[in-house]
Amino acid sequence: MCHVSKFAIVLLLLIQTLFNCVISTIGQYIYNYYLSIYPNNTLNELIHINLNCSSSSNTNAQLWAQQCSANLTFRMNLVSSGPVIIMTYILGLYTSKLGKRIVLLLPLIGSTSQIIIWLVIIYIQFNEYLWYLSALITGLSGSSGVFNLVMNLIITDNTTEEQRSSTFVYINALQTALAAIGLFAVGYYINFRGFTDLCWISLGLQIMSIGIVGICFKSVDSRDNDDERQPLLPSPTKTKCEEFLQICTVFRCKNRSMKQNLSLHLTLFSNFFYFIALTCYSPFLWLLLNSPFCWSSKQIGDYSAISAISSAVLSLIGMKIFTLFHIHDAFVCVISHVCFCLMCLWIAFAEFNWQLYVGLLLNGFVNYQSSLTLPMLSKSLRDDERNYAFTFVTEMNTIVSVVGGSVFNWIYAQTVAYHRTLTFFIAAGLSGIPFGLNM
Repeated sequence: MCHVSKFAIVLLLLIQTLFNCVISTIGQYIYNYYLSIYPNNTLNELIHINLNCSSSSNTNAQLWAQQCSANLTFRMNLVSSGPVIIMTYILGLYTSKLGKRIVLLLPLIGSTSQIIIWLVIIYIQFNEYLWYLSALITGLSGSSGVFNLVMNLIITDNTTEEQRSSTFVYINALQTALAAIGLFAVGYYINFRGFTDLCWISLGLQIMSIGIVGICFKSVDSRDNDDERQPLLPSPTKTKCEEFLQICTVFRCKNRSMKQNLSLHLTLFSNFFYFIALTCYSPFLWLLLNSPFCWSSKQIGDYSAISAISSAVLSLIGMKIFTLFHIHDAFVCVISHVCFCLMCLWIAFAEFNWQLYVGLLLNGFVNYQSSLTLPMLSKSLRDDERNYAFTFVTEMNTIVSVVGGSVFNWIYAQTVAYHRTLTFFIAAGLSGIPFGLNM
């Protein structure tokens, strides 16, 4: 077991939560840029574009800006997808050799470089190739997937099996609650100060994170017993190829019972299809910017804040109830997928603002699969298998996120003119697969 202060772990996660809140606005910046350069828009039309959303010229401008934004996002994801998939595998495989602290620093340094390039874009020139460069650097550093992988390993090492599921859910709820405050503040801040200051704030948050890891995570790779570390090192008899494939073969252990193997594989496939369904949700920002909603940054910030608050509160209440009645984690995931399906269908048919807010009543119960997958897997894994198993899960999630995000943003760009909610119907359908696997 590694010895890292729980305060330092939570503080780092909360800072990264605020950082993610800030950089989540970059899609709005890209959209506003394309909206401002639409050929047929005059300055007065741009000022009143959200007040008269239904007019033909404004609708054309919004559709054009959304298509350009979705296409740029698609190409950025495409540029980063290859590097991030490869680096997630390599860094996950050699985490025990390089050390968790070193691996934890790499994505922080990569995202810091990304923010610096964004500042260059904002201050000097909007150049698509600079966007691609920032995406490439983020991919080469492993992105948030590697960061979350290492943090999940650290949290697992610092908790007992009985505490693990609830700890992951509580930390997720705490992050969501802070995200509510961050998103609410960011939405208002954009209206008064624009996007530039937010990039400087995000840069400061990353520098703080790097400092915390450098100072407080020095003991993250220390272990009470040298023998406990030994299984993580490759056997001398293994070839380089066998060592490299350990991540792919970690779930083929013959020492587990058939029930444990079945449970592991069902959990893996459930998580895989859940993340595919979740990526269908990636064009949600473009939906809010589109008619009939045509929301401003302030409205998006308000909605995101309320969404985060409802998610934090309801997920905690739900977990308390499930724990009280000793409901199995797999059945909790079943309930989660039902709620996710209903929420996607509700949003797909929504025409008014109040309908989006009512849909948030389901929002708190849709993310249990994400929170509980690693605790569920760890119950059937040995200590020396967790690093490889968690890397495998992170690698799969990364592949699905970057490929799925690109694909569904592209689909949205192609279908927004005649079927703007198609991806949400796809998400609702896909959620039936993990529902059945968890049953």
